[in-house]
Amino acid sequence: WGAPYKDPQHAVKACLSAIEQQTIIDKLNNELQNKYGHKIRVRMGINSGIVTAGNMGSEKKFQYTVIGDVVNLAARLEPVNKDFGTKIIIGETTYNIVKDHFATRPLVKIQVKGKNIPVFIYELLCRKEDVNEHMQKIIEIYTESLDLFCNRLWDEAEKKLKEIFSLHSEDGPSLYLLKLIQQFKINPPSEKWNGEYIRTVKN
Repeated sequence: WGAPYKDPQHAVKACLSAIEQQTIIDKLNNELQNKYGHKIRVRMGINSGIVTAGNMGSEKKFQYTVIGDVVNLAARLEPVNKDFGTKIIIGETTYNIVKDHFATRPLVKIQVKGKNIPVFIYELLCRKEDVNEHMQKIIEIYTESLDLFCNRLWDEAEKKLKEIFSLHSEDGPSLYLLKLIQQFKINPPSEKWNGEYIRTVKN
């Protein structure tokens, strides 16, 4: 969205598309499970900004694509879903554009491979009007836990996360944040640490 013609709703449309695709995948998985005993999982990363778009390559072989730092970050966000057990992760720029339209959850401040500046990333959940009270409670508790985590209050953050497990025992982001907390309890981060999660692999 936004190329080759400008679209002021580019970020919103990208998020809507991702949510709708995940809805289709959920329905498809019901059929796959019934017929073949297997399911598929699709991870998505969304980022917004200025990119170079167009046909790229040689005269004999080329394709329409996009390149740039914004694209690279989106590509790095997609595999982060594996860590947090999420389906769709959006970058900070996208979040700032769409936050009034969608229910999101701040996951962590992340520094991906090849980048020196950490950025906040968010789980994209659903349209704002579709979020239920149960999920809203999880978002609120997790956000409190994340704030405690960023302030090195490991025990308090862990205690807060356990409130989530009483609501959803398999909540992926909470399980992964708990894992990070337990690691930092054993090997505390340096004094320069500012709450960021440094991901050293691309995939």
